[in-house]
Amino acid sequence: MGNIPSSNNYSERFPLDTYSEVLFRKTKNRRLYEVTNTWSAEYCLLRRTSCELELTKITRNNHEEEVFISIHDHTSSHAKDDFDFRVNMKVEESLLVANVSVDGPRSTQQLPERKIAMAQGGVLKSSFFLYDGGDTDRKGLVIILREKRCDDDEVLPYMITVKHYFVAACSSQGVSVVAKIGSNSDGGLNVEIEKPRKHPKGELLKMFDDVKGKENQNNGNVPMMNMSGQQNISALLSAAGYTNGDYNNSIIFRRCKFWLKKRK
Repeated sequence: MGNIPSSNNYSERFPLDTYSEVLFRKTKNRRLYEVTNTWSAEYCLLRRTSCELELTKITRNNHEEEVFISIHDHTSSHAKDDFDFRVNMKVEESLLVANVSVDGPRSTQQLPERKIAMAQGGVLKSSFFLYDGGDTDRKGLVIILREKRCDDDEVLPYMITVKHYFVAACSSQGVSVVAKIGSNSDGGLNVEIEKPRKHPKGELLKMFDDVKGKENQNNGNVPMMNMSGQQNISALLSAAGYTNGDYNNSIIFRRCKFWLKKRK
């Protein structure tokens, strides 16, 4: 469906069905020594905001740049079932340093890391966070993709993609939003955020089941994937190279940290 304009202020509504829509906004503000660009998506169900995704890029006069992404999924019944995802990124030696934190209900699952060798060279590492609303009125999946030039935990990624998939019981359609952040030759950050994409509810629910079903499988194959086209979720799910972790603790990479906090 294309990318959101990166310069001017922008607003557009994306209907999912009769009772659901996504409101997308882009704003740009200048204040003293910094410029702030913000992209936001509000997932509205039955005329109420149910989930919010926000990406903020801050550029300072010394050319230092940072990107912040947050996803807040708030249920209608209990605050303890809310899901909060946050990531901040900056550039160091033309590569990305990122910290990720996830705070969710007990049902939140942090699945083992997976990796795929890319056709153009390098490796794609993926992390998955699967959650539901406790009363099963909605489900969501956050995927973090990190493109690296080699399969070495000491090497930082040059591109990070965050994908959010969301489906609710009251809507006939699910939705996804994708944001890509990469380093540029000037030592700054390039940001691309795609317009919302509709998905049949059954298709997304099956994908969520596939994610859970592949959790304990390791077939020893690392398939090749052409990253120039649209990524194949089934290829990601069948990838080998898992790092099995305890869901109640952090999985920590060099300068790329993941924190998962579960509520009791």
